[in-house]
Amino acid sequence: MILTEQQINYIDKNLQLYGLKNQTLKEDILDHICTYIENTEETNFDIAYQNAINQFGGYLNINQLQKETNAQLYFKSAKNRTKFLFIIGFITAVLISVGSIFKIMHFPFAGIIMVSGFAVLIFITLPLFFYTKYKDTILKYQS
Repeated sequence: MILTEQQINYIDKNLQLYGLKNQTLKEDILDHICTYIENTEETNFDIAYQNAINQFGGYLNINQLQKETNAQLYFKSAKNRTKFLFIIGFITAVLISVGSIFKIMHFPFAGIIMVSGFAVLIFITLPLFFYTKYKDTILKYQS
């Protein structure tokens, strides 16, 4: 069965009505449904479309796919955020430690190193830490 542009638009609108907001996921599912319909022996579009949706487990399963995709995207960004937080925290600890040692030894630039270490701590490390914790709690309540 060869799909017309009108039938493809119908499938796209149905996926949008059933709550698929992620454009990439919607295009992938649309492609899979169209491929399934085109490879089937069924000549009636409505029956072939219902069979394709049932093959995915129905509309509830499609919404579950979107939730899982969003969770995977969040975990990927959370992993990158955690790495960045670790690196910034390490730089902060090094700056404050070296500044403290310089201050104890009365070396030059001790004040500048300590101030820059505390500035990184206050303006980058702590806000990023609390933002990460906030995003984690949001994800816990959503799932």
